[in-house]
Order: sequence, then structure tokens, then C-alpha cells
Amino acid sequence: MAKFEDQEVQVQQQAVEVIDAEPKRKWQSYIWDSLDKSPEERHFLFKLDLAVLTFASLGELERSLSRMNRC
Repeated sequence: MAKFEDQEVQVQQQAVEVIDAEPKRKWQSYIWDSLDKSPEERHFLFKLDLAVLTFASLGELERSLSRMNRC
């Protein structure tokens, strides 16, 4: 019975090690961070990036136009 319990403890320890282990990062993830994320999170980040870039571009366009208008 003790041998069975020892094996069970070893299996549990191995399972905990597997669960705690972090997945290996792909080399692309150092350049593009969202490759290791879930599809839902990548979609959200895409939408967020799109919104930020849109407003930043419109703000820069407005600033440029207002500078031209001063002369």
C-alpha cells in the first residue's frame, strides 16, 4: 500500500511541475508580443491599437492643419 501511495505522490508532483511550467516563447513573440496570446485577447489588442492609432493620426492631422492655417 505504501508503494502505491509513493507512486501517487510522485505523479501528483509531476503534474504540479507540468502545470507550473511556462510554455516556451516563440522567437516571433520578442518582436510581436501578441503572438502568444489567445485569439480573443489578440482581437481586443488589435481593436485597441486601431482606435489609438486612428485618434493619434486624426490629432496629428488636425494639429498640422491648424499650423498651416496660422500663416
